[in-house]
Amino acid sequence: MVGTSGSRASCCEICTSERVISPVLVLSLHGLIVTDVAWHRAELWQDDGLWYRGLRLLVLLTVACYLRTSLTDPGFLQVGGQPANATCCSAQGCMLLCCAAAVSMSEWKGASKEGNPMMLPEVVGASFESEMKVLPSDAASSSQLDNASLDFDYDEGILKRRGPVEDLEADNSPGTQLRWCKRCQLHQPLRTKHCHDCGRCVRTHDHHCPWIGSCVGENNRVLFFWYLLLQCVELAAFFYEGMQGISLLEPSVVLLVGLIFIAVFFLMVSCLLCFHTFLMLANLTTWEHISWLQITYLKPLKADSGSPFSRSIVWNMAAYCCGPLWCPPSLRRLASLRYSEEGGIIWEMSEQRGMCFLIACCADCC
Repeated sequence: MVGTSGSRASCCEICTSERVISPVLVLSLHGLIVTDVAWHRAELWQDDGLWYRGLRLLVLLTVACYLRTSLTDPGFLQVGGQPANATCCSAQGCMLLCCAAAVSMSEWKGASKEGNPMMLPEVVGASFESEMKVLPSDAASSSQLDNASLDFDYDEGILKRRGPVEDLEADNSPGTQLRWCKRCQLHQPLRTKHCHDCGRCVRTHDHHCPWIGSCVGENNRVLFFWYLLLQCVELAAFFYEGMQGISLLEPSVVLLVGLIFIAVFFLMVSCLLCFHTFLMLANLTTWEHISWLQITYLKPLKADSGSPFSRSIVWNMAAYCCGPLWCPPSLRRLASLRYSEEGGIIWEMSEQRGMCFLIACCADCC
């Protein structure tokens, strides 16, 4: 009985979680809009021409890319060496999402038919106003790092040392710090932020996206970019097909409402796509771009001088695309990135480089 009640509670938690509800709602809305246009344009499901076959393939790719983006771990840091419940996408959750995608496609088919100092290499964590403030250690305490054993106790925001020194000397570099997250009880690598909606620390945190029900981070930001691109193309193509289906003699109110939704979504997605293109070229995240003055490692720097992680446009694009854990090692080496034992990118700060004219114009627009 205990096991049965526990499984029922787990199913209820899955069904009510944002990570399941958001994809179900989004895919249902996607299916309704596609069905609306296909109902008034029989060529979408009857014509075997290259254009219409390409549209059907585009719909499938958009749904697949959305599911891949939503289900991919954005870069959650493991708590105590084990993933928390928030990161687990169980079999029941995957089944629900697959059912939602199947419903959306079947509709179309039916219609058509905090911080403590710690020395590490060029790694600085994020700053949160609600977290504990860092109290700098004095010279006497820092000199004790040479001892064979150290102690760490977290009392009133003060770092007290405990544990073997070898744990702190890996890839050590002077003048850098790690932030301590009191919620996840771990040190945050550079560009990591705690997401209050997910309840986890996310590597290379960009933003929390209710549209996918999860965060956009180090592992899925390139998937999110491709989803925006495919979705933008799909909206434009179906708006065009919907305009062809309008009859002046017998105008369809349902089709007109659907075209209004498509136009609004296209405007939103195209703006978001342009913004993330700028972020990719400048090696920035949404969080860094918006909260520059609230982030510890960016406060002393001028936002107009560009990101301290930027190298060149080609390098930034490679770093953007080669960050995910599932990226082949051969491609990851092209970006000249360093990876930790957990597979996350080890970001290194350098001198700020002025943005080129194109990126600067995009920054002004964004």
